[in-house]
Amino acid sequence: MPEASRSYLNQKMAANSSFRYNESDLLAIAREQQAAEDLCLADHPAQQVCDTDLLVIIIWSEVRFGHCHRDILTLFDSSIARHNRHYLLCDCDIPWQADPLREHADSRPELFALYEQKLDFYNLPYTIMSGSEQERLASALELANSGIH
Repeated sequence: MPEASRSYLNQKMAANSSFRYNESDLLAIAREQQAAEDLCLADHPAQQVCDTDLLVIIIWSEVRFGHCHRDILTLFDSSIARHNRHYLLCDCDIPWQADPLREHADSRPELFALYEQKLDFYNLPYTIMSGSEQERLASALELANSGIH
């Protein structure tokens, strides 16, 4: 599934080159992301891979604004109660790739730790993905073929 944040932010930036997102934008992104996930799961209940989900938006909001909107937290709580998931948590052992929408190039170890803490807090299953891009892909495919949920 494509990430809702990328299309949302690209559209806003195309309309206004000086656009800077705020908390209400993250809430709109979270709602779009959840709606897209729900639609995908309705068609393919056991076959969804997301680059980004609401957990990413929660951490993004906490890092950027110091807290997360309660509606995003509620959406996430509802989502994890309804759908099984397994996270592939990418280690920061490959070079950072510049992208106009990426932030915090120098904070990757700290962000990795935040993701791991949140996954543990919510008691969500995850596998740490490390190594080269090819090794990560092979590991991800192996996990997917093993039927993890």
